[in-house]
Order: sequence, then structure tokens, then C-alpha cells
Amino acid sequence: MERKTVIRWLNDLKKYWFNKDVINAVKLFEKTVYYQETPFMKPYYTQKEIEQEWQHVLVEDIKQIDFKLLAFDFPVAIVEWTLEQNNDFYSGIYEIKFNEEGSCIYFRSWEMVKEC
Repeated sequence: MERKTVIRWLNDLKKYWFNKDVINAVKLFEKTVYYQETPFMKPYYTQKEIEQEWQHVLVEDIKQIDFKLLAFDFPVAIVEWTLEQNNDFYSGIYEIKFNEEGSCIYFRSWEMVKEC
């Protein structure tokens, strides 16, 4: 798997998230066996749990989403992310693991509200 595949996956995630396309966003996690949006929340292990988590996107006022791939050494990608929504600014780090086919199999996020 190449770096450009990870960047394509991140671009798809950004597009689906910004457009509130929950169905396609959740499809990016079809093979994911571990999904945790923040260490302060319980992890999810099923597609149904991940889909339920993504429902909150539908009511968010999303202004900006950005990703920066910091490191990639197959199968792990480390990504810095920023999000502006609902008059708040969030930032954090993703740890994403991929399989040989380029599917996400593990997703973990560290998140914080940033003071502007």
C-alpha cells in the first residue's frame, strides 16, 4: 500500500464528512474492528456502533476540516486533523491502520478543543 492511497482515503473521509454523507463515510470503516473517537469514549467494534456515532454529523455546522499526513509506515498512518464546527475549533491526531487492500481496520483519535 502506498502513501497516495492513504491520502486518497483521507480526502474521501473529508469530502463525506463535510457533505454530511454518513452512508459513504461509514463505508470507509467497513473493515474496521476497532474505532475510538477519543480516549474518553468507549471504543466501537461493530459497523452499527460506528454508523450510530456518525449520525451526529447531520446536525453539526461544519465550517472547515483539514488533514495532514504526518507519517506513514505501512500499516500505520499518523494524521494531524483540525475541525471548525459549531463555533468551536478542535484539533488532534489520528492513528489509522490499513490492510493490504487499503481498507481501514483500526481507527483511534485523540481530540481536544483548541482555544483560539
